[in-house]
Amino acid sequence: MRWLTVLALGGGLTAGVLALIGGFPLDMPMPTHAVGWVEPTCGLTRGTTAAARGDLALAWRYNPLSLMLVALGFAGVLRVAARLMTGRWVNLRIPRPNAVGWAVLGVAVVAFTLYQQGNADFIIHSRA
Repeated sequence: MRWLTVLALGGGLTAGVLALIGGFPLDMPMPTHAVGWVEPTCGLTRGTTAAARGDLALAWRYNPLSLMLVALGFAGVLRVAARLMTGRWVNLRIPRPNAVGWAVLGVAVVAFTLYQQGNADFIIHSRA
């Protein structure tokens, strides 16, 4: 799980830098924004930047998953801290979902996509 630790620490560092410099310097809209459609990942960069600045409400409005990414970043830091203190890595084993789990995951993805689409105007037209 070394890749997860590197990803979490790198993401946290990137969010901190973006919070300091005022956000991503380039506008990178998805082609679907021209027709008013957003994807579930739209707003993640602005959301994690807002979370790094301490504005959790704005982070949620851009994309609720940004708060989950921040939490995963903290988990990565805690994992490294545990390794440094104990000499052992903390690992989490997540089992593969069964048919019901896949169905619940599918419904959650559709519901989240609809939620993000409800915020499409804000996500497309606002700048952090």
